This record gives sequence, C-alpha cells and structure tokens, in this order.
Amino acid sequence: TVLTDAFGRQLSAEQAIKDMATQGRDVTLTIRRDLQFLAEQTLAESVEKYQAKGGEIIILDPTTGDILALAAWPQFEQSQYHSSDQAHFPNPSLTSLYEPGSTLKILTVAAAIDAGAITPDTQCPNCAAARRYGKYTIRTWNDVYHPNITMTEALAKSDNTAMIYAAEQLGAEQFRSYLKKFGIGSRINIDLQGDRDTPFPERWGSVELATISFGQGVSTTSLQLIKAVGAIANDGFLMRPRIVKGVFDPSTNEYTESKKTTEAQVVAAETARAVTQMLVVSAQQGEAQWIQSPTHTVAGKTGTSQIATAGGYDSSKTIASYIGYAPPTDPKFVMLVKFTEPGSSPWAAETAAPVWYDMAQDLFISLNIPPDRQPRNEQDGV
Repeated sequence: TVLTDAFGRQLSAEQAIKDMATQGRDVTLTIRRDLQFLAEQTLAESVEKYQAKGGEIIILDPTTGDILALAAWPQFEQSQYHSSDQAHFPNPSLTSLYEPGSTLKILTVAAAIDAGAITPDTQCPNCAAARRYGKYTIRTWNDVYHPNITMTEALAKSDNTAMIYAAEQLGAEQFRSYLKKFGIGSRINIDLQGDRDTPFPERWGSVELATISFGQGVSTTSLQLIKAVGAIANDGFLMRPRIVKGVFDPSTNEYTESKKTTEAQVVAAETARAVTQMLVVSAQQGEAQWIQSPTHTVAGKTGTSQIATAGGYDSSKTIASYIGYAPPTDPKFVMLVKFTEPGSSPWAAETAAPVWYDMAQDLFISLNIPPDRQPRNEQDGV
C-alpha cells in the first residue's frame, strides 16, 4: 500500500506498507474426482432426458461416512459466480426439504423390526382394502391391494397399507423416536454451509402416523436420508457424513485428519441385515426389477412422492428417487438418485432407477466390486 500524487506516482517521502500474505492451508476432500465427474455428467444428461426441474446424485461410503460424490442440477459456474443465478448457490442436498415418499419405508420397517413389532414374514391383516380415517381415505399407489401380504412382499410392492400396519404396531412414540435416532430432522454436522436442523412433525395422530409411515407428511433432506439408509447398510451404525478428509498446514508441516465419527447404533445388526435382505427382494421384484443389474446383487428401493402445496398436494408433480447400496453383505457405496418434477414420467422406476443402475455399473468397476450374479442365459445353461 503506497501514497501517490494525482498522477499515481509514489510520494518519495512515504514508505510503502507491505502486508505479507498468509499462506493458506491445503484441504483434502473425501470427494473422488472421477466419481464426481461421472455424477455431474450423468446428472446433467439425465435432467435433460427426463425433462426434470432439477436433480441430485449422492454417493456415500456407509462404513466411514465419506462423501465420494455430491452433484446437483441446476448449478452455477464458480468462476463466474457474480453473473450466476444466486438461487443456485445453496446446496439442495443439504438445504432443500422434500417429502421422501417410499424411500422412507426402509426406516419404517427397520424401526418396527428392531422394536419387535413385526418380522419380515409378518402378514398384514389390514391390507385387503384402502384404509379410512374419518373423512380421509388412504390408498396404495396403484389402488391394488394384497390381503395378508408379508412385510417383505409389501416393501417390494411399496404397499402403503402394510406400512401403516407396521407403524401402528410400532406406535407413534416409538416410531417418532426411531426417526429421530436415524437423524431425520437433525443437522448433519458436516463442514458445509447451510447445515441446520430441519422441521420435524409435531402432530402424531392416527392420520399423521399413517402418512408418515410411507414417507408423506414428513420432510427431510437428501443428505439426512442417505445418512439414515447408510446406517442400515452399515449393520445399524449411523456414521456422520464427512466431506473434508484432512487439512495440511504448510507453516507447521502438520496434517490434521478428520476422524470418522460413529454417532450411534440406531438398530441392531440383525435388524439391519434383515432389512437388507428385504431390500434385495425389493430390487429384484419391485417396480424397478426390469432394470436390475444382471451381474451384481443390489439392495434398493424406489420412491415417488407428491409435492406438498398450500392445503394439499399437487398430483401433477412428483419427486422421483432411488436409493440403494452394493454389495448387500459388505457395502462399498450407498447412492441416491433424485429428480424433481420429471416431465417424461412421474415414476421413479422409469427415471431415477435406470440412472441409478447405469451409474452403479461404473461404480462396480471404479470401486473394484466383483460380480456375484451370473447373467440369466448362463444360469439357464443357454
């Protein structure tokens, strides 16, 4: 900093003030460059293909909590942020609330099984027709009903009435407690701006209990959901997601590693493994079975939720998502693919699920996950 005359010439009698810049610390992220590029490229192409308003892809290591990729669309060009739409600055995976729909059913059955309220083979005695609560009628997504359906079959068929039965057997107080343990409504405690607690349902009457059981009437964020499902993949242990792996200080030559943090064991390991097997059946026999991997076993679940509006829901708009992990017995990744208001089809089985499996094929190679299934023609001896 110097003093000058009107022509910009330094005044000879004045001394320049020199402030030495502080050499900054080097930050190492958990993000894998190759997987981040893959996620961003796939997401941009898929949002255009399915005519969606927006989308997200998150890839997480459930054993450490490391975020391997975190992509959102629309996004902004960081080098030109001053000319970008400021509405795109917040990270939607951390700050945007949505009702998760059927992906929350994973937590419903996990809580009910862990509490001893049901088993995977429990039959639903109240699933032969729609459920009625006064002036409200709650139906299945396709208005098809299955008397005495088992909980495993119900998760695969995404049966709302069976989830209601599981939640009623569990009870509102226990269900509420389990969702809190899974981290729904709570901040992630991650090194990203915008991390905060989110609204959690206060009223838990019979109608609210019913709708929350299948993922409507409760709001969450994408990072909250993948964190919770990651606990199922990790034998019930809830890991704190992290995006900063470590920091190097050049002035001291010290490297400080960000330690992985186990926040709680939400459900017993036996419960987590039972739910995992249910999710394997869901992936192989559910709505998205047509797109399942021919080479790798996957535990996964679709979710198609309506978008809440003032006084109700907009039936013409949905959020389509697919969440799953592989391999089921020793997961190397949990991935969430989510589209907001897809225009080509409202259903997750026709939008989010195909993208999830396309991405997974690349992850199997990048993460060195060997095949554990034979293609059908080899199984049949053809």
